[in-house]
Amino acid sequence: MFRNYIKIAFRNLWRNKGFSAINISGLAIAMAGVILISIWIQNELSFDRFHTNEKDLYKVWNSYRSVDGHISNGDVTSAPLGNALVDEFPEVIKSARIYWSANRLFSFEDKSIKTKGNEVDKA
Repeated sequence: MFRNYIKIAFRNLWRNKGFSAINISGLAIAMAGVILISIWIQNELSFDRFHTNEKDLYKVWNSYRSVDGHISNGDVTSAPLGNALVDEFPEVIKSARIYWSANRLFSFEDKSIKTKGNEVDKA
């Protein structure tokens, strides 16, 4: 019985080639989109989960206005903000600042590497 259903399905697909191609490609694109979105959601939900105090971690975001008047949000803040948060808010115990740097030269003893790197400090 099942073999008969498969045979009929292939005959219908072969008879309506254009319609079948559109439906199958649409289904494939939709499934790929669902898979990519679910991978992205899983990544966002697992971010910083390896820390022991993950419930106490926060990221500071900033709203700024561009030259043409457009308001944007981003995680770029001024450098003194980390120390100011620790000094002025008792809820903030520690802070870490990340600087997304350009090309830097890292060297140790006789080895040198020129690469893009991030600079991190603790306040």
